Amino acid sequence: MAFGELLTLAMLGMALAGLTGAVLGIYALTCNRVPGRWFARMVRNPRLWGIGVLFMTAGFAYVSVLGLGIMVTAHTVRLTR
Repeated sequence: MAFGELLTLAMLGMALAGLTGAVLGIYALTCNRVPGRWFARMVRNPRLWGIGVLFMTAGFAYVSVLGLGIMVTAHTVRLTR
């Protein structure tokens, strides 16, 4: 396999991961749910988690760090009703 083919496969994989993250973030933000039973038990605030995922898929380094912090907060902070 040539270097160009490996680079193309890596870029396609990153694009697929970014698209998956964006879809999951929008789903969590709009439906107030995360997919899967195990994951739904882990995340206490799905909308906050969705915003964090959208920030992480933005692609900029400082925004990704902010998104990671928001996702960790979503795992620890309970949803207020």
